[in-house]
Amino acid sequence: MKISIALATYNGAKYLIEQLESFANQSRLPDELVVSDDCSEDETIKILEDFSKRVPFDVRIYRNDSNIGYSKNFEKGI
Repeated sequence: MKISIALATYNGAKYLIEQLESFANQSRLPDELVVSDDCSEDETIKILEDFSKRVPFDVRIYRNDSNIGYSKNFEKGI
């Protein structure tokens, strides 16, 4: 069984590191993390990119061209 995490982000830098570390510290790591970002203007993308370079699972980051709102953003990640 594969484990895939869908994460919707929007200006979440304040709490994002803690969230990502919880994924990396699981006894069973996910096979992938799929991130849909809704045009964040803070350090969210940089945090995600740095995280993707140091974990042993795939991290796919998709950044929306325009803000689509939390519901559609999460749907896109799924």
